[in-house]
Amino acid sequence: MENEMSTGELIDSSKFQEELSKQNTLRETLNSPEMIKMREDLAKAHQESIDKSVGWYYNLSEEDKYKAVEALCYIICKAEREGTSHRGLQHTLGIYPQAFFIDDLMTLHNALYVEYQEQDSRNWKEVKKDMKTLEGFIDK
Repeated sequence: MENEMSTGELIDSSKFQEELSKQNTLRETLNSPEMIKMREDLAKAHQESIDKSVGWYYNLSEEDKYKAVEALCYIICKAEREGTSHRGLQHTLGIYPQAFFIDDLMTLHNALYVEYQEQDSRNWKEVKKDMKTLEGFIDK
């Protein structure tokens, strides 16, 4: 091919150097004092939101706490048993897309997803075992 270039020629090319400097610029931008401050502000706002929500919960009456926990457990477990996605879980709870930044909801979703997948797998193993048992009776 006429237009073949060696790796060295590519690295030395002005286009490669331009792209490389963009990467450095991006890295520098992400680590700039402004971006660091923005990340800190976001983390602080996130923590304040969590603290406010937890405070709200603990200020509920005992009956309201019971209702809230019962409802959330039922809604979340039902959705997860049905194989919902993280986004689907947020939608089911009526908090999509606002709940995107509730990171513990993703943790809960992932844990329940694994649990229900393993449960499903155990159930299928039992069904297969039962089918073999039934086949033994039918063959006799």
